[in-house]
Amino acid sequence: MPTSLKLSAHAIRTAGSFCFLGILCVLAMLIAGCSSGSSMSKLIPSPNPPVADVPIPIGFHIDLSHSQSTYVPKTNLRMVNQEYKGSDPRLSVARFYEDNMPGNGWKTISLQGSQRMVLNFSKAGESCTITITHGWFHTHIYVVIAPMGAITTQPAP
Repeated sequence: MPTSLKLSAHAIRTAGSFCFLGILCVLAMLIAGCSSGSSMSKLIPSPNPPVADVPIPIGFHIDLSHSQSTYVPKTNLRMVNQEYKGSDPRLSVARFYEDNMPGNGWKTISLQGSQRMVLNFSKAGESCTITITHGWFHTHIYVVIAPMGAITTQPAP
């Protein structure tokens, strides 16, 4: 009888160890799933962006010290060079623009880069280049709108 008790205690310890390892594996998968999902979280457009037809994700704010815009009403000519700062990952921001610019009448021309992402759009005689970079504490969005064919200077992030 003492032998069967010894085996039972050993079996209980072994089962407890496997149960503990199983719980750890499940927790690790949950944590990994949450962290990978947050890097591609769906961003929401701000209700009142500074440029009506270029959405800005909620949580990003314009840096007025690095931004300027010119609009000539008689010709509908506009030149926009704006910088925004926020904390969402570059890939989420790029996906935001891929999803939201067409809804504002912009046609996607090209998407390129990984560390410095550049998205080009066109609409009714204008081009819009959105550059997304990551700094020490912020993700930076640079928005440049100019007449099609105009020579523009990209901001140097």
